Amino acid sequence: MKFFNQLRQFFKNNQFPILIFFGLSILISIIFPTGFSIRYSYQLDDIAREPIIAPFDFGILKTEQKLNSDLSETKKSVSYSFARNQDVVNNQLAALDTFFIYVNDVRTSYYQYTTSQDSPEFESFQNNFIADSTTYSALYNEFLNRYSYQVDKNEWEKLIGITEDIIDEPTDLDQLKTTIKQICLNRWAEGILDIPLSDVISEEISIIQGGELIISPVENYNDIESSWRKNKEEINSFYNDETSIESIIGYELINEFIKPNIVFEKELTEKNQKEQLDRVSRFKGTVLANELIVDANNRITESVLLKLKSLQFEYERRLGYEKATDKLREYLGAYFIVSILLFLLFSFIYIYRKHYFENYKMLFLISIVVYGLILISWMAMNYQASAYFIPIAIASMLLTVLLDASVSMLISIVLILLISLLIGNNLDFAIMQFFVVFVSIYSVRRLRKRRQIITTMFALFSSALFVFFSIMLFKGIDFLDYNYSEVGFFALTSFLSPILSFGLVPLFESSFGITTDYSLIELLDYDQPLQKRLIEEAPGTHTHSIKVGTLAESSANAVGARALLCRVGAYYHDIGKLKKPEYYAENQQGENKHDSITPNMSAKILKQHVADGLELADEYGLPSIVKDFIATHHGTKRMEYFYQKALNESSDQSNVDESSFRYNGPKPKTKETAIVMIAEAIEAQANSVKNPSIEKFDAMIEKSIKDLLQDGQLDYCPLTLDDLRKIKGTVDGKDGLIPVLSGLYHSRPEYPSKKNDD
Repeated sequence: MKFFNQLRQFFKNNQFPILIFFGLSILISIIFPTGFSIRYSYQLDDIAREPIIAPFDFGILKTEQKLNSDLSETKKSVSYSFARNQDVVNNQLAALDTFFIYVNDVRTSYYQYTTSQDSPEFESFQNNFIADSTTYSALYNEFLNRYSYQVDKNEWEKLIGITEDIIDEPTDLDQLKTTIKQICLNRWAEGILDIPLSDVISEEISIIQGGELIISPVENYNDIESSWRKNKEEINSFYNDETSIESIIGYELINEFIKPNIVFEKELTEKNQKEQLDRVSRFKGTVLANELIVDANNRITESVLLKLKSLQFEYERRLGYEKATDKLREYLGAYFIVSILLFLLFSFIYIYRKHYFENYKMLFLISIVVYGLILISWMAMNYQASAYFIPIAIASMLLTVLLDASVSMLISIVLILLISLLIGNNLDFAIMQFFVVFVSIYSVRRLRKRRQIITTMFALFSSALFVFFSIMLFKGIDFLDYNYSEVGFFALTSFLSPILSFGLVPLFESSFGITTDYSLIELLDYDQPLQKRLIEEAPGTHTHSIKVGTLAESSANAVGARALLCRVGAYYHDIGKLKKPEYYAENQQGENKHDSITPNMSAKILKQHVADGLELADEYGLPSIVKDFIATHHGTKRMEYFYQKALNESSDQSNVDESSFRYNGPKPKTKETAIVMIAEAIEAQANSVKNPSIEKFDAMIEKSIKDLLQDGQLDYCPLTLDDLRKIKGTVDGKDGLIPVLSGLYHSRPEYPSKKNDD
């Protein structure tokens, strides 16, 4: 009964995570393969685990290469359909006649204008000259605007005969018009297609002309480009001089007026092609029921693999006619398999990363990444793309940067297992992805510098090649006969994964409110506004923060916490002191402000720096993960100095309210915030140690941590006693408080003074 009550309470407290779990399981299982596609899924050169016997008659599918070849040949055999359009010819001939009418009108108006220009200078003749000049200019400008072809104005003037330097007779416009019209008619009679000849893949084309269907070889027709070539040859046969104005402009006019008169019937062509393609057989043989496809312990050859794929195809086709109960049984099996793997993932998060489990945004992020990658894998399988294009390494690196390496590793393992099942029990794929994913997570687990991206790219590229060839050696595959496209896909995907994953980081950071190491490194820059203010307005606090950061980072390294986060948290934990920096010992020079106020007022001012710090953090947009250090670095500790001062000054100690001398908290809940609390307390005390030594530091740390434990300040953080021992450190160690303190506060020998020269 107690167990069921606990279970009911668990479901009540974790409704959203449970909803995500079941929803994700259903979404993945819907697209998951079932039945035969899982049981008999093999790769080339695998060894059959059991005898496979055909359960029914089925056709052997052609290979993709053979089928594509047959489809291509069939498609070529279907004639492209066209229709001859006589209206195009008639319209263009009419346009050509109109053009020459314009040319004649311009020439005539020009002759009238030149004749009027030579007339006597009587007023009536002058009026005629102005009128002829206006008519000519209007006609000529209208002509140039209407026929803006690729012809210079000088060439138009030579054709019309309106230049002063013409020596030869003006061009015979009637003869030129006849020539152009004849060449155009020749091309139209041959037929000009409205699509390039290179786009016609059939050897023959069918043309509907006058209600009749004419089938002719495609080479008997022209397209625009071939027509231009023939036009050039024919115009040159009429005019021997290729540089003559008739030859130059005649060729340009032919190309302008000639238009395709054979129109492509695209819909009719595609309809005819589809009818023929539908008749192409997808099979090249038959396997009979009870026929042995492959015996146990035999190698899967190409012919056997083709039969298995054919059986899978037929099985999936028949699945559509199965009973609903049979379908439900198979989908339930897929759902349970998916649920088992996801249960392992969610259980790990619940036990070891409960803050992710309780943060719905993080669970939603994990679900998006998992389902997104499964969906990409399903699409790759359905569109017959290479499985090695599936970017599992991208997801691994993205989750490592956004969350942490442990969670990323387990999610990657679950993804690899799911995708391996999805694409057909591909063990080779799983082994290769396990290796590359491990290398990718290891390479970016502590991201500090941009060159790590380049290093990771080459590390993944090398890893992909190494593991691929290792499997080839293990399976005894001939290196010379192998198709290396799979190797190329895998190596290329691995090489590009770091660029793509780091490009996605800012998007997920802003969408889910995550603070990555990238953002933390930016906060360490002294050009950050708050850091600049600390340096200028509270230099003592800034120096104190730097020392606390050094102590916290070393302590974090000792216990495997986020060292960078500890340093950033230490740099910003005391920014609230910017409001009244003169009230803090590290910023005071000479007068102590607290000497002139009561202990209660001093405690109130000191407590306020936490609230002021949170206010400044909001104002300057600091991440919430950094604000946690501001709120918790004192926890609910008592301000011992002012509390004792109040007791000494009070005639009745019972009137002293201890809570007035305690910070408001909260207490630290993470390793990192607890480490900064310890480092802050140690740094403050270390400044008061006279004649510092290792022994004094050791005793001071022991007492300080003991006081924090007894005061309950570390009750809610996951630090163990062993962690506290490691945080303390040893003299000969590299990490912890003592090695750093001995470096920061070691005593220095006095330099000998100079002897006075006698």
